[in-house]
Amino acid sequence: MAIIISSFKNLINKINNDLGDFCEEFAYTRKKLANLGKAPNRYILFKYEIEDRDWAINEGGGVEIQYHIYLRNGELGYGLGFNTQYVPFANDKTPIEWMKPYDDAFLTLLENNKSQWESLGFRWIEGDEEMLRSPENGSYTLFGKSTSLENNTLNDDFYNQMLSDFKGSLFDIYQDVFSLKNNMIYQQELKKKDMELINEVVELLKYKHNIILQGAPGTGKTYNTAAIALSVLGITDIDLTNHEKVMERYKSLQDNQIFFTTFHQSLDYEDFVEGLKPHVQTDETGQSIGVTYEPEDGMFKLACRAVQTDETKDIVECIDDYLQTIKGFSNKKEIPTITGNSSLYVWWNEGNATISVRSVKSTSKKKEDYTPSPLNIEKVKLQATGKGSENNWQQYAQAFIEAVKNAYKAKANKPVVLILDEINRGNIAKIFGELITLLEADKREGSSHPIQVTLPYSKLPFSVPLNLYIIGTMNTTDRSTGSLDYALRRRFAFVTLKSNVEVIEKYYDGIQNQNLKSIAVALFNDIKAFIETPQHLSSELDIDDLMVGHSFFMAATEQELFYKIKYEVIPLVNEYINDGILNVKADEKKNAFHAWESLTIIEKETTA
Repeated sequence: MAIIISSFKNLINKINNDLGDFCEEFAYTRKKLANLGKAPNRYILFKYEIEDRDWAINEGGGVEIQYHIYLRNGELGYGLGFNTQYVPFANDKTPIEWMKPYDDAFLTLLENNKSQWESLGFRWIEGDEEMLRSPENGSYTLFGKSTSLENNTLNDDFYNQMLSDFKGSLFDIYQDVFSLKNNMIYQQELKKKDMELINEVVELLKYKHNIILQGAPGTGKTYNTAAIALSVLGITDIDLTNHEKVMERYKSLQDNQIFFTTFHQSLDYEDFVEGLKPHVQTDETGQSIGVTYEPEDGMFKLACRAVQTDETKDIVECIDDYLQTIKGFSNKKEIPTITGNSSLYVWWNEGNATISVRSVKSTSKKKEDYTPSPLNIEKVKLQATGKGSENNWQQYAQAFIEAVKNAYKAKANKPVVLILDEINRGNIAKIFGELITLLEADKREGSSHPIQVTLPYSKLPFSVPLNLYIIGTMNTTDRSTGSLDYALRRRFAFVTLKSNVEVIEKYYDGIQNQNLKSIAVALFNDIKAFIETPQHLSSELDIDDLMVGHSFFMAATEQELFYKIKYEVIPLVNEYINDGILNVKADEKKNAFHAWESLTIIEKETTA
């Protein structure tokens, strides 16, 4: 049989009528997907009001992916359309801005489903992929099916297939595009929030130079330091919300522009700043002849020195090259001392293991090439790389090293980040010593009130460069240590990272596991409600200090989530209870833990 099309309007009315209950299903589905206040006309799919139009779209589809049907030049076509021709009422965005999220979602799905969709008979009727990828104002693309008409007669099989597509394949694609678009926008909003946090913390870090990220376990303190570090270093060519990319770049900059250490109760000044370390001495045959103790740089000093180190220059090679320019007393050079108050003559007699050094103020009457302060070349190189020192004449050795750096432009002033994990677990006075004052921004080298100290072991002058940025992390629930040293607290700004359910949702959307997402989110909300119940929560700490971090609720499988809840979350909450941080009755505790171990929420008591 065939269908005679007397007018396009009559065809639209017939389609709406034959679709029956699907029109209502479509309306309520779109209401949910588009987050509308109320459903549009649920008795029709296509709206047709202007008599001379040869096309129609679904009710309300002007600024969305749309069901589209047309009849022109003896051809009937239908499918999913993408329109950037007009925006009748939503003028807060351009037509392209309205449609681009739908375009991107469709193209993403097309990449994985193209062969399947083509096997169903769908193709580009108007435009193509490239047009959808780079839309212009006034453009229109249509992905669907079409057929030619003879004498306005429509094949009955084509008509029935069209109705089937509207209710089946096209509806599935329509929903998938809308859902993916919603998720992509949601992910973009989360990324925007992540970047707002990163940018806010980075601005604070640039101002204060020292910050501490504090929060309960699992809130992402250590996790976030990587992105913050890269941002303050000026890294702009990667997505700082993409943790995989962030860690890849982070690792490439470790021990160059990023330094990391964890504070603990055994850490001291000798480990962190500088200390005497044993060095085995050997004779010409390689046999040990004893042990000497020489100053060696710790993590803090290495990070400070990295600010002025040009990693494109090998300081050891620069020293070797410099020696060639001062061969013989006749080629001696005058270099400034570390303090800049005097000068030194330096020269090298080829073949010697030492560099000849003498103050320009020397009044010795011995021969002119007499050197009372020879520098061991190998030890100078060790001092230059922070692996040892010229223990006899350290200040002269440092003056020589600075002269080499200046000669070969091996000095820089690049930003460097030092991350101090678990900063509250260390004995601050024992670790920083006299350098605590130098941390302040205005006491640093190059600031308005620079302060310099002489280090106790190397006897070298030392200051903290302005371009060193320190990020500490601190667990607010850790009671195994005392409160953070007030001297340090004054010199740091504090940023509290809160447990965030949106991070959990983002994670499960990323791995496309909505079932596990619902379980994890329900557990998160239930445990949060349990902790912040007024009868439970101690007045000393608030929910941001105690709420179990979102990372504990992010798992690849239900088994992994079970392990995290049973062996990490429950013991942590139990510790809160045992320490008196939470006031919970025994039966309440038993019921809660039993429910959480089963990955369910606590049953609420009901009253008759």
